[in-house]
Amino acid sequence: MTDNHQYETPAAGTQNWDEPLNRNFERIDTDVEIRDTDASRSNYVAKTGAKFLATDTGNVYLGDGGSWSQLGTIGSGGSAGGGSDVVSLLLAGLVVAVGKNNTSPRSVDPAETDTPIQDALDIVSAAGGGEVRLPAGVVEETGPIRPYEETQILGLGVEISKISITDRSADGILFDRESGVSRVRLDGFALNGPAGTGPTGVAIHHTNRDTQDLLVGRLLFWGWNNSVYRVDEGVGPFQCRHEQLTIYECDAGDQDGLFEFRSWYGPANWFGTIAAYPSANVSGQNTTVFFSRGGTQTVDYLTMGGSAGVAIDQTWDSVIEFGNVHWEPTSNPTNPSAIIRLRGHGTAVIDTVKHVTGVADYVYELGYDDYNGRGPGRKILGPYIELGAAADITGGIVNLAAPVDPAEPSLYQGSPDDVTVTHNEGSTGGFRALGTAGTGF
Repeated sequence: MTDNHQYETPAAGTQNWDEPLNRNFERIDTDVEIRDTDASRSNYVAKTGAKFLATDTGNVYLGDGGSWSQLGTIGSGGSAGGGSDVVSLLLAGLVVAVGKNNTSPRSVDPAETDTPIQDALDIVSAAGGGEVRLPAGVVEETGPIRPYEETQILGLGVEISKISITDRSADGILFDRESGVSRVRLDGFALNGPAGTGPTGVAIHHTNRDTQDLLVGRLLFWGWNNSVYRVDEGVGPFQCRHEQLTIYECDAGDQDGLFEFRSWYGPANWFGTIAAYPSANVSGQNTTVFFSRGGTQTVDYLTMGGSAGVAIDQTWDSVIEFGNVHWEPTSNPTNPSAIIRLRGHGTAVIDTVKHVTGVADYVYELGYDDYNGRGPGRKILGPYIELGAAADITGGIVNLAAPVDPAEPSLYQGSPDDVTVTHNEGSTGGFRALGTAGTGF
């Protein structure tokens, strides 16, 4: 006999060894739980003691010899086993909604709706907030997905759980609710656009109202022929944190940037690592990676390849701080005028720039801001490090394309020989190269 189920094991030398094995098979038909959709229950014989789990509804049934009798729903009536209930639904390929006030997990079958993730968000919002869990594989969604406050969309990993937006004109995740949206979390999935040769919506779009306390973990973006992250003018997300964002095969060559902060306000927004590998297949142009007109953005590490042209384009009064900028383009249609363009009087701090491949005229360009009619000021430029034989700067390290305001001085941690003045308005002394303890330009 086996320990747990007392299945019969024929003794050595038994002549009719098949008889106990056949009895075992009869018992296995009732001992092993059947899993299928609720509507498919009639396809199975309701043997006495047989167990059936409906993967779409979570209903649990017991066979009585002639019919299936419902015992309950997984996750209800107790705290034990709740995690395994969610896992069972995820393994069945369902989108799972875990709401604060629901007594059990709810599920949405992606095969039965064009908006499974939005449907699940509606469920958790009606239940006072909660999580939407994504299964393995690709979940198609018409788009856009519009989160509510106190909701989360969580996948199993960026190469495991993938959302595919099917409407070419739709954004991926849209923050636009009239009341604004607070305390949303996105983590562990890929957000894929429709790709192809035409324009698409924006992957993550802030518009209409402010977003507060957004927490983004690890996301991957693919197939967007537009910006992947956009803040519209007049909207100010604040206290938003983004851990690791990776971008493949997205083309924002005809936009201001892959990341666009168009608004004049929005404090305390932080990014850990942005790894961008855009393409030029649709626009035929380089993609500017990070564009900022206003608000405050801190980026610890910005690394890029593909058709990444200008890495950072700052204008107006935005406040930006970048740790390390790693520039390694491989397929730029043209050479950008600079790796980093800083215009206007907004504060900018760039710790270091590493250059491995690609050609640009200059590393830094400090220029006049046509948007608000101001020259450059309040910039701190870190060292430039050229790492590869395929890296080339044709003009120089720093291009002063406009005089720097001496009331808002700027500093460069390098030699004055690295600085080229291309404007003809005379020296103001507002820009200091620290290689000789402060040569002024």
